[in-house]
Amino acid sequence: MDNASRIRNLSRSFYLLFSFLSAAIPLYYACYWFFLNDLPDRLITVNMAPTPLVPNHLAAIQRLIGFLASLFPMSVLIYGMLNVRKLFLFYSRGIIFSFEHVVLFKKTAKAFLIWVFLSILYESAKSVLFTIGNPPGKRLLQVGFGSEQATMLLAAGILFVIAWIMDEGRILREENELTV
Repeated sequence: MDNASRIRNLSRSFYLLFSFLSAAIPLYYACYWFFLNDLPDRLITVNMAPTPLVPNHLAAIQRLIGFLASLFPMSVLIYGMLNVRKLFLFYSRGIIFSFEHVVLFKKTAKAFLIWVFLSILYESAKSVLFTIGNPPGKRLLQVGFGSEQATMLLAAGILFVIAWIMDEGRILREENELTV
């Protein structure tokens, strides 16, 4: 089996993986917010403290607000993943350098950048929702920048560089095709 065939086969696998993740992530968020009151306390932290911030159960309206708040970063993440899925679809068809690749890499990088800011807002909203029932003085608004956001910023930067390289590769390929 030559490299092109291996790339196509591996790309099909990643295409299926990103297809699955694009459906599984919204399902995960829906289950998380729907079953929040039934989850063990150690799973309901706001990623800041080792002890749970939820001393009691959240009302249905609070869980609905939490789910609606999760839709913003989740939608942007899914959009980025769908773009990556399209990239692997191109690779599975043997299309390596095209203008569409460049556009998809840039769109994905922008989606990841937007996700960073929306995830910070989402985690802040979660901290408010989890502590809104506490007495005054015990409510929290936590705003944080963690390793998830740093990793996503790094990934976005790498994707912008890859887009630039892919564009240069596309230009060279087009020039070579025009050379007789």
